[in-house]
Amino acid sequence: MESLDVSSAPQDTGSPGKQRNSRANAGILLAFGGIGFWSTNALAGSTALQSLDIGIVLVLQFCSATAALAVIHLLRAPRGRTAAEPLTRRDYWTGAFVGIIGFAGTQTTQYLGFAYAPIVESNIIAYGWPMFAAVWLVLVTRTRGTLTGFALSVLGFLGVALMTVGQNESSGTGSGWGYAAALASAFCMAFYTLAAGRVRASASYVMLCGGGVGIVIAFAIALLSDTDWNPSTAWAAMAYVGIGPCAAGFLLWSLGMSRSRGRLAPLGYATPVLSTLVLLAAGRSFGGPAAFLGAVLVLLCTVGVLINDRVNGEGGL
Repeated sequence: MESLDVSSAPQDTGSPGKQRNSRANAGILLAFGGIGFWSTNALAGSTALQSLDIGIVLVLQFCSATAALAVIHLLRAPRGRTAAEPLTRRDYWTGAFVGIIGFAGTQTTQYLGFAYAPIVESNIIAYGWPMFAAVWLVLVTRTRGTLTGFALSVLGFLGVALMTVGQNESSGTGSGWGYAAALASAFCMAFYTLAAGRVRASASYVMLCGGGVGIVIAFAIALLSDTDWNPSTAWAAMAYVGIGPCAAGFLLWSLGMSRSRGRLAPLGYATPVLSTLVLLAAGRSFGGPAAFLGAVLVLLCTVGVLINDRVNGEGGL
């Protein structure tokens, strides 16, 4: 991004603001690309879970995602960093840790939530991670903008709660472990979003580490749950999840976060709204007026956070 500075005209030397804006705009496009893939994740995953055991679902997801990431990593390798600052052993260990918690942890617990709690409820909880990120940001950076973002996140939490109650009115099913797994997924993803922009190792390396550990966890769950390995058309849905929402979604989001140093995290508020709309369009159940009100509150929270970020310049949007 810094090469090709051919012009020596003064207007180019003094335009760090333009470079910052173009970097921020690229980050926004990349982040929304990730969100677009994630919005289809719950529908594809829940469709596969109707005919496949959780063990094989996780195996197919992590194997296809890790294979796609390995290809991307190999294609990008020749363009790696040159002399600048070589990565240290600590950088590699940090990247691996972020990948294991953020990628393997997020996806494993998310799909356990999908398997053992109603899909609309577990999807909303798992994608409630931006609100946890907003809480963390106000703890570490106390400005008027982050305080306003925190207040809006409370509105979002209320919306998520109302959506969950509304869904319970219609379904009334689901294991407490399923809800706990979905909540754990939200925490893991909040950690990943905040940490990804500060990791010096490449995004593909970070996620390859997570994918490798995810494969081990997935096979362990499959062996413990007496998984049926007979191939079916549902395998294609999970191959899509691995290559699309997992590999492409996480990679695009990681690149967006690295370009904004994690400050594009508020864009993630769009994920629960879009993924819920996709589920509703596909005929999944969504219960009662309380759930509808909750969806409106989350949407207001999303728009409010983005407007607040623009006005206060907190996230470079």
